[in-house]
Amino acid sequence: MENRISFSLTEAEQTQLNQHLNSIIAILQPKAIVLDAEDRLELIKMADGNLPFTEKAIGYMESNPNFKPDFVSKEEAEVDLDAFKLGKQFLTVAQQVESILENICVLSGSEAYTAALIYYKNVKMQAQLKQPGAQEIYEELAKRFIKKSGKKKE
Repeated sequence: MENRISFSLTEAEQTQLNQHLNSIIAILQPKAIVLDAEDRLELIKMADGNLPFTEKAIGYMESNPNFKPDFVSKEEAEVDLDAFKLGKQFLTVAQQVESILENICVLSGSEAYTAALIYYKNVKMQAQLKQPGAQEIYEELAKRFIKKSGKKKE
């Protein structure tokens, strides 16, 4: 069995990583808003292609304020635009972190589960050969594979 990953963190690294992540949450959470699925569906979305248009329109609000409706705040639009740009900048880095962690989880999880399945199959074979202690281990591990049917027994 090929081992493609051997990832571990020292206790100090784990503590440091947790502290940094908790610091990020502590900074962002008081300024954050919660959107549910319905909110997300209803909102129009800013995309990279919309950014130049948005910047230009907000710029025109400054140079040609006579066309800006009174209920639209140029200042708030600028704050929102800056927040979008800053958020995208941090989101890009956060997505890199997510990708790294996801790859670590996928590969290390796969390798651990593969090793467990190989061990399980070997224990099953040893139990069939009546090796001492194998049957008990097999029965304990076999519980994972018991299928539960939705049918009630009469």
